[in-house]
Amino acid sequence: MDQNPPTPFDNRAQEIRAGQIKLLFQQTPSAFLATLLNSVILASILWGNVPKNQLISWIITVYILTLTRYLFVRYYHQIKPSSAYAIVWGRFFLLGVFLSGTLWGIAGKIFFIQDSLLHQLFLIYLLGGMVAGAMSTLSSYRGAFLTFSIPVTLPVCYEAFSLGSEFHIAIAATFLLFLIMLWAISQRLHLMITDSLRLRFDNADLLEHLLQAKNEQQTINEALQTQILEKERAQKTLQNINAQLEQHVMERTHDLVLTNDSLHREKELFRVTLASIGDAVITTDAKGNITYLNPIAESLTGWNNTESMGIPLHKVFQTVDQETQEYLVNTLFNRLATATTINKSQECLLVRKDQQESVVDYSVAPIHNDEGNVYGIVLTFRDVTEQRNLARKLAYQASHDPLTGLLNREAFENRLNKILGAAREDNVHALLYLDLDQFKVVNDTCGHSAGDELLRHVTTLLQSQLRARDTLARLGGDEFGIILEHCSKKDAIKIAQTLREAIQDYRFHWQDKSFTIGASIGLYPINRSGESLSTVLSAADSACYAAKETGRNRVHVYQSDDHLLQKRTGEMQWLPRIQKAIIENRLCLFFQPILATHSDPTIEKHGEILLRLRDEEGNLIMPGAFLPPAERYDQMLLIDRWVVEKAMVFIKAELQHSTRVIYAINLSAQALCSEDFLDFIVTQIKTHINHPASLCFEITENVALADPKHVKQFIATLKELGCLFSLDDFGSGFSSFSYLKEIPIDFLKIDGRLIKDMTSDPIDLTMVQSIQNIGHVMGLKTIAEWVEDEATLQLLRDMNVDYAQGFWLARPQQLDEIN
Repeated sequence: MDQNPPTPFDNRAQEIRAGQIKLLFQQTPSAFLATLLNSVILASILWGNVPKNQLISWIITVYILTLTRYLFVRYYHQIKPSSAYAIVWGRFFLLGVFLSGTLWGIAGKIFFIQDSLLHQLFLIYLLGGMVAGAMSTLSSYRGAFLTFSIPVTLPVCYEAFSLGSEFHIAIAATFLLFLIMLWAISQRLHLMITDSLRLRFDNADLLEHLLQAKNEQQTINEALQTQILEKERAQKTLQNINAQLEQHVMERTHDLVLTNDSLHREKELFRVTLASIGDAVITTDAKGNITYLNPIAESLTGWNNTESMGIPLHKVFQTVDQETQEYLVNTLFNRLATATTINKSQECLLVRKDQQESVVDYSVAPIHNDEGNVYGIVLTFRDVTEQRNLARKLAYQASHDPLTGLLNREAFENRLNKILGAAREDNVHALLYLDLDQFKVVNDTCGHSAGDELLRHVTTLLQSQLRARDTLARLGGDEFGIILEHCSKKDAIKIAQTLREAIQDYRFHWQDKSFTIGASIGLYPINRSGESLSTVLSAADSACYAAKETGRNRVHVYQSDDHLLQKRTGEMQWLPRIQKAIIENRLCLFFQPILATHSDPTIEKHGEILLRLRDEEGNLIMPGAFLPPAERYDQMLLIDRWVVEKAMVFIKAELQHSTRVIYAINLSAQALCSEDFLDFIVTQIKTHINHPASLCFEITENVALADPKHVKQFIATLKELGCLFSLDDFGSGFSSFSYLKEIPIDFLKIDGRLIKDMTSDPIDLTMVQSIQNIGHVMGLKTIAEWVEDEATLQLLRDMNVDYAQGFWLARPQQLDEIN
């Protein structure tokens, strides 16, 4: 029996599996280097404590296996096998992983020195590090991590268990628990990598479909363009014919003057008819009976020229005023009976013979004889239905949000203005300002398509909970505005809570994921006249902000004495103060030396450039007061630009005296995520600094972990110029340990909150020691902040921390005062 052909699902699964295997081969080279280095480190520690022949044999075997696997990886990259053969390469790769794990497991067995606890702990620590490192490189392919980790872990755990002491049993159990936790994390990484590969392939298919659609659209556009050109040529030809005919009429004018009154009427009718040849044309006699319909008029009215001859105009040209629904023809004809000029174009509704309706734009002109008497009219009209439908559509689009179909912000504000104009104590309303919580999680996790779908679902949900007379609008992003007309404050709170609970109970499903969201709602009662639109919207927005600040997913009613709103108002007042300080040059820079803990003539001097603000009275304001509002309201790029410009001028002058000084400049998260700022800082460096290695840019741990992609791009660009980087406040969040290998920094600044109490707190002391050890293993210089006494400094020296910083060591000095 023939095998069934592979389905698209099978092909996609094969592509994902090939992508997982490709990631294995891409991520493995760094693991090879770690394997070689760790084997040498293990050999150097155990040299003299275990039989040398075993140790040398084991190292040679490790190197041979690692070299073989490296050549295997290189060969894979050279031939680039297809997806169909990827599973074969994956199995060979897993064999190499298993052999490597077995070698390290043998080390855990034969190098487990039973009478040396220190060597036992080091061996377990090293093997645990190998297992932890394998998680990041082997998680892309199911089973690869356990293929390596189980052979590594079981022998050394067996040795520890065999000793029988509670301590060794605890060590072995901890190691196994560590393996289980890493396996769980590896499973999550595997699922994330699989989802990422699936999305990448889906996006590729979508791009292909979009390109195909684009090509088809281009073909259609070219065909339409050809038709337009042909139409233009036909119109030009018609215009030339008209011009020739009019010229012919002018040449015959002298002869026509000599003819009788009948010839004059025929000439007048002929001229007016020709002037209207591009539109539908109907002519009548003096009694209003039809004498002629051109083909376009036949099409629009449903009557042909022959059957309409002699019929009253109002029976063929049945028109109704769009507003008054009044029949127009008889009134129009009576008005034109004594008219002497052409009636201006007007619109009406034309009813065809088959009762179909269309909107027409018409104009009428009387036909006079030599005595000036009206003996007929010429009616011209054209179908403008499509233009009017387009106008209505554009008007709708101008006032509605295209995604949700709700009113947009402009239409909402117009409606709110009318409500404010009618507000009074006995006619109360309420304004709700609703902001979705956790919406960004959906957007970032599943993409903007999922976010758009969620907004549509929320719109339907909100509409189902509101009254018919209430106004719902999308104000932008994930923000909605609601006007509750004729609604007391008590009822408005109930409605707001109902909306919040409905959103809270809603579950949004996208592909294989489920999300729970919430809503922070600000409520502002409208119960008096004279309030401005900006005041009311700002108050509701502030109340929404307060709802978010107090925990999200709640309703906050605006009160003028609310301390949260006062806090936000205070933060907003900082914005003009900061801008004014920059204009008046009241921002100032200070330099605080960072001192080496050991005397070493080869080590560079170090210092940090700090920002202060001088108020109108000359008092210095610390950055903790004005930088948080600046970050909240997107003013940090302005401050970062000012700091970099002023610092570069100072550093340029100082480098003329000595290039053995490192100047540290702090950068915000907004700066690191801005391509324009990156271009700006590169230009500043090339303009002012001839020794970029004297520049060290400080970024905080939280900033580095918030957007590692942009941070790594920013750092890589400036390091190509020779600049250095320091990770500030390290230790404030231990999620950063796994990122140290990925972010190319030069200095670790240990968080001052760990430094200041480490003389009395053994936990802080141990954490500082761990950070110091990791930093030196990775080749990083370490800097301790908040060093404020001799005892702390001595501990740092004993730990071999490289630098120390604090007011006790050296106080900041204003740049203008430095000679």
